[in-house]
Amino acid sequence: MKLKAVLAGTKGWADAHAKAYQASERIELVGICGHSNTERLKALADRYGIAARTLDLETLLRETNPDIVDIVSSPDARLELVKTAVRFPSVKLINIEKPMALTPSEAYEIEALCKAHGKLALVNHQHKYLPAWHKAQQLLRAGAIGEIEFIRASTKVNIMEQGSHVIDMVMYFNDFSPIAWVMGQTGPYEGKDSSSIVAPDEAMASILFANGVRATVECGAFARSLQGETNPFYHIGVDAYGTEGHLKIALNQTLEVRNYITGEHTVEKSSWDEHHFDALLAYVNSIPEYLANPEGGHICDLAHAMLSFQVIMAIYHTAEYGGKVELPRRFEDGIVERFADKAAR
Repeated sequence: MKLKAVLAGTKGWADAHAKAYQASERIELVGICGHSNTERLKALADRYGIAARTLDLETLLRETNPDIVDIVSSPDARLELVKTAVRFPSVKLINIEKPMALTPSEAYEIEALCKAHGKLALVNHQHKYLPAWHKAQQLLRAGAIGEIEFIRASTKVNIMEQGSHVIDMVMYFNDFSPIAWVMGQTGPYEGKDSSSIVAPDEAMASILFANGVRATVECGAFARSLQGETNPFYHIGVDAYGTEGHLKIALNQTLEVRNYITGEHTVEKSSWDEHHFDALLAYVNSIPEYLANPEGGHICDLAHAMLSFQVIMAIYHTAEYGGKVELPRRFEDGIVERFADKAAR
């Protein structure tokens, strides 16, 4: 029997999520909830033949009794949707698009709500399921470049948008080693970034992991450019340097691995354009396994998502107060709100 899912949100990635559920043999999309745009809700529901459609999530959950609530709304609405979803006994798992929250208090409350009500939660960092990126992680784990010593990662889109993916991927490539400290800096919010999510236009950080690996992260317009890319969202790259070689991967270009000892050098295609839907479908199809064995964890589970969110908040904190921050730590909303205040002027 298929698991049942409902979608909360009708724009952005909602269409891709609906398409993935339609292609899945393990999960059925049984309802869609919009926020205020009835025409967009009708168009999406009609496109995928979904009869249960409403602007009220509580009504939809009562009518459909789903196993999964998939929240693809704008980030500022996610906490309220989680508050509604956790109250329904049928709901076993809540999937949340990244970033999981815009402020520390929202993230902490989402975490607390899910734990208090016994709900599993995932944050959609589907880049881990892109074939070349998954292969890169497997090569690093197998020692293709020896022991990792240093990772450099960058995106030309802001830290709360694509930066959240980049930081999550750095942690994934380093096998989620605990973080010793973070030291970062941010530029002002000027609204020049291509993302609609309010965040500083530039941010950078140095990260020390407990296993000795160091990483630098650059987010925003000042970050390195990948030759040949014209879409800011495609300027995503991660380079890892080890005791025996290096691995370099770009989102929509190539995966390169060179071993200095053996002389082996391979270059293969890395394609977001060709594989982003397959990655999303693989992510969706991983949900039933996680529900069957939650003790086994998931590479996008709430615990992992909170770690990468903590890194972002540590960058904001050190940009405001200086020094470096040891993790874990609780952060206050003021480190983020100053950017939102400026955006509202």
